[in-house]
Amino acid sequence: MGNCRYLGIIVLLATCCLTCFGMNEETMDSIQPRRVLVLAERGGLHEGFTATGLQWLDEQKERLNLELTVLETAEEIPQGEIGKYRLVLQLNHPPYAWSEAAQRDMEEYIDSGRGGFIGFHHATLLGEFDGYPMWEWFSDFMGKIRYKNYIADKTDGTVQVEDREHPVMKDVPGTFVIPDDEWYTYETNPRPNVHVLAHVDECSYSLQTDVKMGDHPVVWTNPAKKARNVYFQFGHSRLLFENAAFVTLFENAIRWTLGDTDPAPAQEEEYAANYARAPRFKALVHYEPHAEEAHVQFDKQAIEFLHKLTYGEGWLMDVTTSLADYPYEKLKEYSIVVSLNAAPGDSAQRAAFEQYMENGGGWMGFHASGYNDRNTGWPWLNKFLGCGMFYCNNWPPQPALVECETGEHPVTGTLPRSFVAPASEFYQWQPSPRTNPDVEILLSISPKMYPFGLKDVVKFGDFPIVWTNRKYRMVYLNMGHGDECFIDATQNLLFVNAFRWVVSRDPEGDPFKK
Repeated sequence: MGNCRYLGIIVLLATCCLTCFGMNEETMDSIQPRRVLVLAERGGLHEGFTATGLQWLDEQKERLNLELTVLETAEEIPQGEIGKYRLVLQLNHPPYAWSEAAQRDMEEYIDSGRGGFIGFHHATLLGEFDGYPMWEWFSDFMGKIRYKNYIADKTDGTVQVEDREHPVMKDVPGTFVIPDDEWYTYETNPRPNVHVLAHVDECSYSLQTDVKMGDHPVVWTNPAKKARNVYFQFGHSRLLFENAAFVTLFENAIRWTLGDTDPAPAQEEEYAANYARAPRFKALVHYEPHAEEAHVQFDKQAIEFLHKLTYGEGWLMDVTTSLADYPYEKLKEYSIVVSLNAAPGDSAQRAAFEQYMENGGGWMGFHASGYNDRNTGWPWLNKFLGCGMFYCNNWPPQPALVECETGEHPVTGTLPRSFVAPASEFYQWQPSPRTNPDVEILLSISPKMYPFGLKDVVKFGDFPIVWTNRKYRMVYLNMGHGDECFIDATQNLLFVNAFRWVVSRDPEGDPFKK
């Protein structure tokens, strides 16, 4: 009886000491190891990643205060078991072959916010696999997606961070390379249904592949769920654990989903620069790979030029060789369509493009994208361009002295009054767009050039080469022939100005001011 009295006094004193030092019940709970359920897919092509991941978790468990329970299957998880854990971590474990009880428990666990979730790679292998039906709830959880394809030969890819302020992205560089991964694609893009933290730049793949999505999110969270959650599409190679950015992401995700960190409060600071926090608009670049060689030369250089303008996650660029897959409902997702010597190919494509432009779409067209003669059979194009048909051109391509017609327009405001444009084939139109009161001419061939050409010689006439039709959000640039169009800094500045001006007039608002 006396021993019990002394034990009670000791417990009371210990409790008082802990209280005095600020260690309340919540603090005491926080020093207890947090239970983590790791669902690990073993064997096969992903064994290297899974085994290395388990080793890394075991090495970090004391520092991160974790108690790990590792299971290789979810088929026999007892009812109520999932709720005992603070975090469920799918280390390449797929969303099928779960028992019905485990599925119900997982749904309740996430929907009610009983714990956190981290998924890697196979966690979005959503569809009918190995005789199992798709888990519809999990598909919705991951952004209403269904698996479509993957890069079987594996490739390196550059990941670009979109939300640098999210705790998962703390101390992670704005761009980093993920090696040797499969990069899943989906039948629908998860972006409308989740908050994307990062995407992969498909132009950066070290392997040439047609397996692409255009806009390709690879790290995201679903804020509609009460549970803190994050999904990483990569997770194929053990080399990831030699990648500092990936290891930082993994640890950040663990700390955030367990509640160790909270989003930093927004800071209303005034900067001279407007720092982009996420891609602010999308552009669709259209070109024809089977056109004449000089046009394709320009197109490929233009794609590279525009791609470099995406650096810093300022905007997203999709590239297509056909508008057949872009009806109006899809076109309207883009702030601008850039036509590189290409035009809609049939009546359906033309109708979709017309609807896009008539409803406020943006367009920047080069060279042959505006070509029209008596065989074109598209009267709307003449209305859109604000001019007549093709009349004549110089040949062969040669440099030209060009004159800015106004220094007040944003496209030409930073250009000199005249400069020598690199060699190109330049079109003349009849009637000239200058005769249209809705057209503003921005740049034209100087009359000093006449006679202009060596084989095909232009001797006279009004010769605008850059203009806009005020009735539309558009600019047409007649350059676009051969491999010299990007050798001049002044002309490159013209291209950037034109692109920026069209996007800045988006009916949804100027993205550069956001």
